[in-house]
Amino acid sequence: MLDTVIKIGKLYREAPNAHVYHEQINNIWKDVEALAKKKDKDGNSIETVFYELPVIELGDSFEFNFNKTSIIKDEDKQKQLHYLNFKTSKKDAEKRYLLGDICYSHFRDNKNSLQEFGNYRLFGKWERKSSFQGSEEVSKSIENLFIQKFRNEFRDNKSRIEEILKSKPSVVIHFNFNNKSWFELDGLIESIDKILSSNLVIQDKKTGKLVLDKYLYKTLGGVTPGFGDENKYKNKLFTTDEIVSLIYATQVYQEPRIRINNVGIIALPHSKKITSQEIVQFFNKEKNTIKEEVAKEEKISTETDDLFREFIQNDFNDAVKFDIIFSSIPKSPAGVYSDLVEISNIEKSLLKQVHEKIKNVKVQLQEQAHKEFPNSKAPYNFSIKNSFLKILGDLTSDKKKYQFHLLKVLPQIYSDTYYQDPLLLPALIGKVEHNIRNGGQSFSTLKYDFYFLINIQKNDNLMKITSTKSYALGQNLGIMARQFAAWRDDCPIKSFEKSYVGNLSRRITTLEELVKFAGFINEKLTIHERLFPDVKKAYLELVELIRDFEGEKYSKHNCALGFFESYYGNFQKQENK
Repeated sequence: MLDTVIKIGKLYREAPNAHVYHEQINNIWKDVEALAKKKDKDGNSIETVFYELPVIELGDSFEFNFNKTSIIKDEDKQKQLHYLNFKTSKKDAEKRYLLGDICYSHFRDNKNSLQEFGNYRLFGKWERKSSFQGSEEVSKSIENLFIQKFRNEFRDNKSRIEEILKSKPSVVIHFNFNNKSWFELDGLIESIDKILSSNLVIQDKKTGKLVLDKYLYKTLGGVTPGFGDENKYKNKLFTTDEIVSLIYATQVYQEPRIRINNVGIIALPHSKKITSQEIVQFFNKEKNTIKEEVAKEEKISTETDDLFREFIQNDFNDAVKFDIIFSSIPKSPAGVYSDLVEISNIEKSLLKQVHEKIKNVKVQLQEQAHKEFPNSKAPYNFSIKNSFLKILGDLTSDKKKYQFHLLKVLPQIYSDTYYQDPLLLPALIGKVEHNIRNGGQSFSTLKYDFYFLINIQKNDNLMKITSTKSYALGQNLGIMARQFAAWRDDCPIKSFEKSYVGNLSRRITTLEELVKFAGFINEKLTIHERLFPDVKKAYLELVELIRDFEGEKYSKHNCALGFFESYYGNFQKQENK
């Protein structure tokens, strides 16, 4: 997986305007837009002023031409500006300023607390020193002439520059190098990358190669579990070029393509023929407008499952393969993504084939649902994520049972090895019983989510269930019990459904328990004179099945499914009458 990430980072570096994908280079306009949504203690919005400060080349030095300072009013130009968010390591929480454009804001919020944003701090943690001074120690070891010239001139004019930053609640200073931005200057970003990478690694004495000494990628670097200073080389050896590529690939392994609560699904495409343009298009798709999303919503829901969209709706050749990582998303932005499950080399052509089956199952069940409920106004749109959530989701915010199960089955679904799912039917029965007791989605509609998930499995597990004697027992028992169904206008025992059907699996745990429950229902039918011909027939068939129950192990869950199918089977017909 790491090798794939490095290759993707390399492709980013080869793309036009590669600086926009750099981990430590931020677009200023995004900061400005975020600041515009904030307010100071008096309720005023935070407005940003853009200044342009020309930088004159004098050979061995630079000169800031303050007399030519101007305000940038062109919004297109403002949107093209970027700043360096310089860090000595990924976990460096200090705001250090090395060089280039500055975005800085300071104001007091409604709690009268001082707030600072951007890539500069005037009230830093270095004994009230600013961000420029925070990089002084690091800059001493930098031999790059351009950087030293810039910092020398900045140092001489630090007070003047910081006065400009203090003059407004939010200020941007763009340093103009002969009509070029700092990141457009030849070789400068490459020099910065060397500085960054040198701060992250140490040279292994045994191999001469580089070992991550500070955190950069997941659990590598810094304190890596199981690896001390003496054996770090056994973890992973790098070249300088590979370290730089990792710096460009941050969004690849830290921005999941798909999110399911606290679990993120990361897709890493790879192929010998894959291009930098294809990588950029895949990872940096422009978001559709709300209007476009609404227009496509119904089409997408019926055609493409949201867990497959990223893998099949792209410009990659069908031979491209994906490494798929399921990661735990940290609660804090400073937290570390930890990998939970990984699967490798899943070809796009296979994913398309699996999804085609899923789509066909979805369409078939939608047709069945609309036939059963022709007057329903809500569309029956099934998706893997939502169907699992309806059946497995609990009342807790993190929904651990749901997440844990998806972590187990999604790799099987993606790799076309989803043969069976023993948890699914018991979970359905438990959910239906809970909903009967507490109010919730009825079996009549929830069953379609179950049928959707069981029909996308490779084995015909639904046929295996419905052909059992346990299922047949449940069907006959349900026919008997539906005389007391709550949806009936003439129901003689209103409490029957919550008390008995809502606890069905407890009353049919064994074949012996089922016989007792059938006898109880038969007694109630006799008392209330409900032994109609279809009920008598069901009872006789049930007795016959029990008498000849051989050749299979009794399953209370198969029985319960058969029960609910027949118990709710006449619900729609009854309503139509």
